[in-house]
Amino acid sequence: MAKRWAVLSVLVVCSVGNGVIFAQESPLATWAVDPLVKVFADTEPAEPAGVIEMRGGANEHLSAQIAVRARKELSGVSARWESLRHSEGGYEIPSSSLRARFVGFIPVKRNTPNTAAGNLLRTAPCEIPDPLLEVERMDLRPARTQPIWLTVFVPRDAPPGKYVGKLAIGNEEAMANLDVALEVYPFILPADRHLWVTNWFGAPRIAHVHGVPAWSEEHWSLLEKYAKNMAAHRQNVILTPLSLVKVARESDGRLSFDYADFDRWVRLFEKAGACDRIEIGHVGHFGEGGWESKEIILATITALDRATGKSVTLPPEEGLAPLLGDLERHLVEREWLARAMVHVADEPSLHNIESWRRASEFVHRAAPRLRRIDAIETRDLTGWLEVWVPKLNYLPGWLGEYRAKQLPGDELWFYTCLHPQGHYPNRLLDYPLVGTRILHWMNWLYRLHGYLHWGWNSWTDKPFENPGNNLPPGDSFIVYPGENGPLDSIRWEMMREGIQDYEEFHLLTEKTKAVIGRLGKGARDLDPRQRSDEICRRIVSSFSDYEKDSTAFRSAKQMLLEEISAIESPPLALVATSPPAETELVPGPIVVEVHGVVEPGATLRVFGERVQVGSDGGFVARAGLSPGHDTIEIVVEKDGRSKTLRRHFRVRPL
Repeated sequence: MAKRWAVLSVLVVCSVGNGVIFAQESPLATWAVDPLVKVFADTEPAEPAGVIEMRGGANEHLSAQIAVRARKELSGVSARWESLRHSEGGYEIPSSSLRARFVGFIPVKRNTPNTAAGNLLRTAPCEIPDPLLEVERMDLRPARTQPIWLTVFVPRDAPPGKYVGKLAIGNEEAMANLDVALEVYPFILPADRHLWVTNWFGAPRIAHVHGVPAWSEEHWSLLEKYAKNMAAHRQNVILTPLSLVKVARESDGRLSFDYADFDRWVRLFEKAGACDRIEIGHVGHFGEGGWESKEIILATITALDRATGKSVTLPPEEGLAPLLGDLERHLVEREWLARAMVHVADEPSLHNIESWRRASEFVHRAAPRLRRIDAIETRDLTGWLEVWVPKLNYLPGWLGEYRAKQLPGDELWFYTCLHPQGHYPNRLLDYPLVGTRILHWMNWLYRLHGYLHWGWNSWTDKPFENPGNNLPPGDSFIVYPGENGPLDSIRWEMMREGIQDYEEFHLLTEKTKAVIGRLGKGARDLDPRQRSDEICRRIVSSFSDYEKDSTAFRSAKQMLLEEISAIESPPLALVATSPPAETELVPGPIVVEVHGVVEPGATLRVFGERVQVGSDGGFVARAGLSPGHDTIEIVVEKDGRSKTLRRHFRVRPL
């Protein structure tokens, strides 16, 4: 099937009767809000007509947001999609791909500490919008704004073209009818995942909150629903308890291992599409004093003694070592070893590194082919770890050292938890939503293979009233328990879109590689990642300096999508600059080298001036920039077709 891409452009036109929805006689006001912006109960109405721009690929989930405010009490208000139909007839986006959900509010009693002013949305006590509720109707109180979250999944087979539909919000007393326009372009977001993502997942907590016996059939049925939710949000690494392997000591003293539950777990998440990697839980823990302890203690193993029928506790050499060795054998037998990795002990630091190394050596000796992964707070781990996961705030100072110390084949991820704070992005409740999404732009720009967070569902006893005990709000979970399965949050939706953004950067790079191959040897020295990196740098300046303005973000996102769309269209052309685009330049004067390759027979102009093209299609030109003139325009023409490429720089004023 031909590749496709989609841009969803939702044009919102709201009316009640013959008047605009903000007319004085209307009891209901609705307006569009960028889904990167959190809507609070006291958010004031904006212009009634607006455009919700959701740009992405087919096979991608796209979000929009409508805010609603009643001027008097309105009961039983609903939001109902009509189907989106191709304007030329035929194809219809199914109703199962369209969702409208009311956003719930979570009370926050204390803010995330040590937070920069620009990163803190509201001062506690306050209410923060987050859960996407499963109610179909809601009573609206006067002068209180209610956000509604819209989600559209563009199917892989949606043909290109324009689609039209309706969204109705209101009740029998007042109704706002919103016209919806969707435009689909020939571009498909790849189903393959190129970024490792894990949010640590606690199965026992699901059983407890839903009130079912742990590991009962009801529990396994719930786990399947949660697994499907993870996969739908592109999480592809699943934390797997080692305790799923049942150990017994036979009458002759040897140990036996029952993998029935372990295999069922892996296959359940594998079937759902959430298990590209099996992340086996920690085999060690801190000694007395917790994180500050200098000692890492390896786990004992509980085994059933066949002779007595009682449980016995086996020390690490007698229990953990043979378990790890047999687990490696089992993973090889199931052809899972290449996908598996095991945690040693969480967050080794300088004060316990020697003890942690001994624990890591123990694991490696027992299962030498099983990769080791840990969240880390130190640097010198060469040969002791295959998947390094430092905290985000360590990367500005240690990124180069991490890379220098890693062995070939090692991976470098990053993690967030209750830290970092200050100016850093994080997925906390009282932080901007763009900070949740931008985490995966940082994955791309800094070539970090994965992302880890400890709290996917570590719910408090009352998650809708208490978002984390004494932890920063939202740190311990990003989904909520519903009646019969998980409830999404707007943070979880934005994390998915950030992962989709990463895949789009990857796709642009892959398409660039393909064009390099088509243009021949003159293009071989071009970096296929350069343009993806340049677009990413429009938003990400450093690990703690990123664009929070939603308009600027949308501009960069649109540029990414347009370039994915155009790169393989004729005339073929690849343009690079030295220094790269989005670099900050100081006047004095500024000269940028423009070079690249065009297809045979094409002509090229830079700022309107004809540039000589070599026999291999290669060219080199110089372009001058100055404050107020910070974008280089390159025009390529052949056979009556034209393509314009632009490269923007940050020119510092004099």
